[in-house]
Amino acid sequence: MPKTAIKWAGKSVADRIFFTDVAPKALHINRARICDIFLDTPECNAHTTAADALWSSTPLLTSPRYDYKMCSRIGASVLKGALPKDAAGQQAAAELIAEDDDQYEKMAIKLASGMSYRQVDRDDGTGTYGEGSGRLADLRKILWDHKWECGLFDTRRWVSDLEDAYTEAWRRWANGERGDIHL
Repeated sequence: MPKTAIKWAGKSVADRIFFTDVAPKALHINRARICDIFLDTPECNAHTTAADALWSSTPLLTSPRYDYKMCSRIGASVLKGALPKDAAGQQAAAELIAEDDDQYEKMAIKLASGMSYRQVDRDDGTGTYGEGSGRLADLRKILWDHKWECGLFDTRRWVSDLEDAYTEAWRRWANGERGDIHL
């Protein structure tokens, strides 16, 4: 059990922290589903791990600490790519992207404090499961519902855009043209 967690938050919180070994991708994604929230590190944000958490529909709380360091802005970019481009997505981004450390802490506490579970009997009689409610559950549903349509996980579009960029780069090179290619 983590000594720091016991010291700072008590045994009941420390008992909920699990350290695991590296796992195959499918198991890694399934593990992420049990988390209520992914707390990104502001100094250097998660990259692939953030995308994995969002693919599992786990909300990501992040803070782009430095404007001049891409490594501290990537979490917000990845999150925005996973959210819908509508008012619900904009609201979710406002609730999950903190402007500074103080706001990050307040947002984490507010989101975590608003999460609750109730026991639900399984239809097949094999036991119960916890059904979550609160804003984190709402954010999870937004991520889940939008997963197959969002820009972050639209691999076909990404490949098509990359192919178009290669075609355009070749055309420009063959014609002696220069300049940036925007997709």
